[in-house]
Order: sequence, then structure tokens, then C-alpha cells
Amino acid sequence: MLLDNKKQDILGRLVINNQDLDFLESTLSEFNIFEAIGIIRQEIKHSNFLAFLLNPSESHRLSDLFLKKLLICALLNSENASLSPIEVDIADLEDAEIRREWKNIDILIYSPANKLVFAIENKVDSSEHSNQLARYRETVSIEFPECRKIFLYLTKEGHLASDAEWLSLSYREVIGVIESICNQNRSTIGDDVYTLMSHYVSLVKRHLMSNSDIAKLCQKIYKQHRQALDLIYEHRPDLQSEVSEFIQQIIQDSIEAEVERDDSSKQFIRFAPKEWDDLAFQKTCPGWTSSQRVLLFEFVNEPQYLGLDLVIGPSGGELKQAIFKTIKELKIAGLTRSKLKETGWSHIWKQRILDFSDYGDSDLESLQEKIESFWKKYLNNEIKLIRQAIAQLKLDPRP
Repeated sequence: MLLDNKKQDILGRLVINNQDLDFLESTLSEFNIFEAIGIIRQEIKHSNFLAFLLNPSESHRLSDLFLKKLLICALLNSENASLSPIEVDIADLEDAEIRREWKNIDILIYSPANKLVFAIENKVDSSEHSNQLARYRETVSIEFPECRKIFLYLTKEGHLASDAEWLSLSYREVIGVIESICNQNRSTIGDDVYTLMSHYVSLVKRHLMSNSDIAKLCQKIYKQHRQALDLIYEHRPDLQSEVSEFIQQIIQDSIEAEVERDDSSKQFIRFAPKEWDDLAFQKTCPGWTSSQRVLLFEFVNEPQYLGLDLVIGPSGGELKQAIFKTIKELKIAGLTRSKLKETGWSHIWKQRILDFSDYGDSDLESLQEKIESFWKKYLNNEIKLIRQAIAQLKLDPRP
């Protein structure tokens, strides 16, 4: 497709001899182990890595250094904490126990020898809910009545907590502590741990810190080339479209399945078994697709949901009832409990394929694998049973 001269000029100014863009691309193209394993915005994985660094007994050879440095960083900005930065600095916290998801608290740190307990609630993209910070504080107070306690609320920007007992801590401060340790202890922590910590710093700067150097560079490029970037964004290949294209392709490639695609869109991808076309009632629905089929399988493709439904189009009530009764008698999972609609469309069988938990940081390839696995499994099971049952229906649509 040829672009008009104006659009070519706009895109040319963005990509040709653009040193800022070249630098950004070279920076982002550097390998990052955390990006490779999909940690980018997943709170659980961030908490896992921070718990690893905080644990004096782990293999990072930092002992209690990161634990003490992070606590001191948080306490320096506190006026009423039960512990001072000096007390932390001179304490021996090598006995500290690190507990993940203890009573739903992201990270709990307990030092029996010092009678100290620290709780960390980590929020990457989500926010606190249901008065959870007050509940967690009460739980810790009940379980550790003899200990002094510090509560840390970790967020990307260091937001204030709803509970005044929780000290605010930002990812910028966490990264500052890690960078300080890397710089001051480069010769003693080992190349493997140094690389791991450096990669984590890069990850957070790229994806979580809104005022990092990379964020500022992105803002600069956008201000200078807004029209070009808006044009690219307008024509970007979004995940929903790519999922739709993949589904249509596997339907088309399933020659042995003997199914045919019907009218489809990005959101709805429809198909029907070929043998149903021989049924007298199948092509009697002029108010839906161009094929006039009354009964279709329909992939429902939302931004963070994918399912497969069996749908009866606008048709007579007796026909709907007969089809629904036939499917209901199969007693298969996925039958809807809602009543048939007298007019419009009725979804009588539903199966979830993907939901928000499957999307997350997943790439297209992993989603495609799950879709293909579903297709192969259901094609020879539930879909097969439905096909056979409908094929045996002897209904005359004529009054």
C-alpha cells in the first residue's frame, strides 16, 4: 500500500537519522533476563526477587546487606517509626526469616534474635483494597506482640498508604539501594549476582519508573514526532486482531474437520460443520450472516477473554426449543442456564479458552499454543458430540 507524500514525510522525519530513536532502540534491544521470563509487571515475581535479595541465607552472598540498606532507606523518611536507622545499621539481621504470602502479606521478615518484624506490601499496578493494610497490621500485631514492627508500602511512585502506620517506599528507592550495593561491592558480590541485580535495575527503569531517563527520552521523541507515532499507533497490529487472524487460520487449515468459516470480524469468528448445511432448517435465518445459517459456533474474542459459544440466530421459538433440548440431553459441560430468548440470539453452550490470567505478560505465541490445544481437544470431544446430535435432527422449518 502506497502512502501519500505527507504521511511519508512524517514517518521519514521519525526514522531517518533520528539519534534519539536509534539510542532508544539500541537500549531496549539489550537482552534482559527478567524480560525474557516475563517478570515485567507481575507483582508476584517482583516480590519473589526482592524476597531473594532480602533473605540473608540466600546464595547471593550479600548476607543481610540489602535487607539493612532497604530498611534504612525507608526509615530515613520516617519521623515516628519504632526503630531508628542507626539501630538497623548496627544490628545483626542474619537470622532473619523471609516469609512469602504469609497470611496474604507479600513479604514478612522476622528476626527472632532482635525481636523485630517487618511487613512489605508490594503494589506494581494494582492498589490496596478492602482495608487490607489495617488488617495486615492487626494480624502482625497479634502474631508478634513482643516485637517492634515496621510496615512498608511499596509502590511504583511511593504513594501514601491508607493506614498511617505503613511507611511509603518507591521502586525508585529500591533501585537506588540496589545500584548503591552494586557500585560499592562490585568486587565481592560476584559477576553472576552483579549481572542479575543490574538486569533488574534496567527492567524497573524501563517499565516502572515514569521519570527515568528512558521515560524522559520517550517523552522527548513523542513531543517531536507526535504525528508519526500517532499514525503508527493507529495502524499497529493489536493482540486481539492477531488472535482473530490465528483462529480464522486454524479453522481454514482444519480440512479434516470439515468445517466452514462464516461471516466473521475481529470480535466474532464463526464457523459451522459442513454436514449441517444438509439439514432443512440450517439455512433459514436471513437476519444474521450472509450464509443464512441459523446455528453457528462462534469464537468470542475480547481484549482479555476468548471463548467458544454455540449460538442460535434469530429464528422461530419451536426451532430454538428443539435445538436446545437436543444439546441439553447431551449433559456436557458448558450448557448455559439462561432461558432461550424469544427474539434475537441465544447462546446455548459456552466454553472459556482464555481469560485475563492467561493474557497478563503472555506473548502471542503462548496464547496461540493454548488456543490450538483447545481446538484439538474440543474438536474431537464436545464439538464432535454436538455435531453428531444436531446432524440427527429432523426438523422441517416450514409452517
